Amino acid sequence: MGTSTNARRRILRLLAAGGLLLGLTATLTGGLASCSAGRKAPQEGSRPLTKAELDRLAGMRARNFADGRVGVHGTVGPENRQTTVDGWVDWQRQLVYLSVSDGATNKGLVQSFPGVIAIRPGALPDAAPAPESARRSAAPGASADPQAVPAGKPPLTPPADGWRVRPIRLDDDEQRPLDNLVTFLFLLARKEADPAGPLGELRNQWVRKDTFDGAPVDVLLGPALPPQAAPSPAPSSAAPSAAAPASGSAAPDTSAEPSASAGGSASAATAPRTEATIAPTGDAAATGTADPTGTAAPAAASTSPQPSPDPKSLEANGGAVGYWLNGGGALVRLETVLGSGLPTTIDLQRGQRHEFVRTAAIGGRDNAPSEITKAEAKVLAQLRQRNLKARGGEITVTMPVMPGALRTAKGWLDWPRRLAYLAVRDVDDESYDVLMHADRTGVAVRKTGKRVPEKPPLPAPTGKWEQAGWVELSASGEITDLDYLMYEALSLAAGVPDDAEHIRKHGRRLRVDLLDGKPVGVFELPTAVEANVPAGLARMRYWVDNSGVLKRLELRTATGGFAQLDLTFDKRPPTLPTKVK
Repeated sequence: MGTSTNARRRILRLLAAGGLLLGLTATLTGGLASCSAGRKAPQEGSRPLTKAELDRLAGMRARNFADGRVGVHGTVGPENRQTTVDGWVDWQRQLVYLSVSDGATNKGLVQSFPGVIAIRPGALPDAAPAPESARRSAAPGASADPQAVPAGKPPLTPPADGWRVRPIRLDDDEQRPLDNLVTFLFLLARKEADPAGPLGELRNQWVRKDTFDGAPVDVLLGPALPPQAAPSPAPSSAAPSAAAPASGSAAPDTSAEPSASAGGSASAATAPRTEATIAPTGDAAATGTADPTGTAAPAAASTSPQPSPDPKSLEANGGAVGYWLNGGGALVRLETVLGSGLPTTIDLQRGQRHEFVRTAAIGGRDNAPSEITKAEAKVLAQLRQRNLKARGGEITVTMPVMPGALRTAKGWLDWPRRLAYLAVRDVDDESYDVLMHADRTGVAVRKTGKRVPEKPPLPAPTGKWEQAGWVELSASGEITDLDYLMYEALSLAAGVPDDAEHIRKHGRRLRVDLLDGKPVGVFELPTAVEANVPAGLARMRYWVDNSGVLKRLELRTATGGFAQLDLTFDKRPPTLPTKVK
């Protein structure tokens, strides 16, 4: 996959925030330090790479991709204010999973795929046993006991609650160390080896010999971004390619089933161009910590324009990175700087290849898309009839919202009367709490200015309801993700079956999963406008149990993550208000 000029500039900014130029200090210290404009000469004792060393460096990313999944452990920040990260990167699944701690009060979990990051602040939960899939599919060379997760690493099955999701941002003035770190980890692998010709033209350096876990390694200085092979001749400006995307277009969200061909290219790791992410101001810049709660601090602004670096320099190719390579070409450690005041050292633990589960907030367990069978199509065609017969019940909603917040809701859904009534809570800011009422014509919300009860009050309060019709919302473009989710939920009951043949032809079974310990099928039923969307990338997902009734409805939100609406039918819903005033 090629790398656009804009994408490469964003990654350059990732590793060269505020004009920072990277390099290795004297070989006796082995640490990273910024190079001033007057200190660009190679360190004493360093030299250009030999052909064998260049070949090892060129093959490093392809070796990482072939190995697939490794443990990672390291630190971000200066010694007196370090943040520790511990977990795994799975390059073939395009997924990073980390526990993050500053050694004091700030702790959290992080999962990410290219373009999107999910953060769960708070104390780390107890380790969970390995998923069954891990025990079935542990590859040769993986840990002998998949359940033996080393201390400090996150649980293989992540907790279901508390995840905040947002797009990764690398293109503004906010310093977001976690965004920089996970993006950098994705850049370390791709299917093909780096082009040795263009790589050899850069100012790579052999720095020294060292040891890692008792084995000899070579420490090489190379680029953060793989150099690009010579491009094909550009088309004539008189006949631009119709297939070329606009520079501001957003890449498709691939959270459900990331394409392996992305392979950590810079363009795959670039954040999607969505609405601005505004995060609370933190002190990451002042303290030099990675801020596991996900807050951001303004990056130091450059006081004068920076000259363009020499195209052959490492600075022009994302910045310099110290790569520790063993004799087989495997990367075992890297050293770099992820922003002003954030020196970073990451060890790659190639023996720790535990298989972990993607959190439901960014798509859940891996998909294995297949065509819908005739039997499944018949069940899905009768889904709305069975839902109507089930009448409805209690619903629970978990929804990530921009700019990295989390909202939850509880209430009831009455399918025969086409009514829903919810109490919606913002986990972090009760001023966003509302009561919500929806029916076949539209939706109404009532702002309370304080924490709403766990379930909405009955009878419903009067006054202060803000109402909007579904047609009005759709035409105005102001429909929210929660509005959309409730509209779809209300529509999933009818007295007549749907077209089974249409469902079989256009729908997909994504996987078989478990919900509350019971097997369910997870399906996509793409709309007409999603006819050409790859499997796993439709906006809605339908979780259907063996009785043919909907148990969960999932929505891909503007954050890049997923909202879930879960239904329980133990008790019929109370008599809900037909209208609110």
